[in-house]
Amino acid sequence: MYPDAETRAKILADPQTAPIPDLHKEMFRFCERFVRASWEMTPDDLQRLRDAGLTEAQVVLWATLGSTQSWFTMSADGGGIPMERDAMTGPGVGKARADYEASPEGLLAPATAARVGVTAPASDSVAWVGTDETLPLHKAAADEARERYGFVPNLLRALSLQPTFHPRHLLALELLERPQSQTLTPRLHALIRARVSHLTRSAYGAVTTRALLERVTGDVELWDRLGADTAPPEADPVERVVLDFATKVARNAYKVTEKDAIAFRECGLGDEGYVDALNTTSIQVAMDRLANALGVQPDEEPTLPA
Repeated sequence: MYPDAETRAKILADPQTAPIPDLHKEMFRFCERFVRASWEMTPDDLQRLRDAGLTEAQVVLWATLGSTQSWFTMSADGGGIPMERDAMTGPGVGKARADYEASPEGLLAPATAARVGVTAPASDSVAWVGTDETLPLHKAAADEARERYGFVPNLLRALSLQPTFHPRHLLALELLERPQSQTLTPRLHALIRARVSHLTRSAYGAVTTRALLERVTGDVELWDRLGADTAPPEADPVERVVLDFATKVARNAYKVTEKDAIAFRECGLGDEGYVDALNTTSIQVAMDRLANALGVQPDEEPTLPA
């Protein structure tokens, strides 16, 4: 979108003073708040995108793209994966490079595009964005979620204007239900999820991570103790390694080094446990940020298999 190196450098330095459209400035502003402090976001952050020209569906899309990018970037940083050239130039899932180069607007409509007639919801709605739960793709995903969890999570409902995101969302929920390796125990897995929801200050994520931790450990107060900057006093050496790592990934994934992986090997969890802990952290952060940014109301029940 910005082939000029000088313009890209100005964007990296400060998007708000760069010679780019106001719409793009607002999108960059949203992304920075999404990553740095999603818990501070308000309905005004979404309204600024609308005022700049995004439709309601595009507002939801922009938030889901931020969530997906968070997931992938943290996984790449934590895994020590070098950035591929294609990832730097823009092509996304299902899109060829030519699709981007052919249009200066990329995947987003220009600021003059018609706005759909969906208004920001009232405070008693499921989120700060409009919804349309009659769309066939959303109804199919809602039925799948209802069968698995006994209800349709509010975050899924909040994404109804972008139902193509639902498969990734449902996959993320399934991956978060339990450890994906033989070395990361259910207790360690639950500790990671609970710690992350504290760090993201996610009221939405807290409902599920608290319930999961209580189910696995039987300790109704442990979730609260994970809110401190350090591991709980009773944590054993392995738990401290895992919690310190999850904290580093959630706060500053770019600071992860090979020493973190070595720590997992030394405490007996190995590379398999390391990758599992990394994925659990990055997915939980991505989901929590998304819920924060869209103002999703907490579910009455935890999103755990019925």
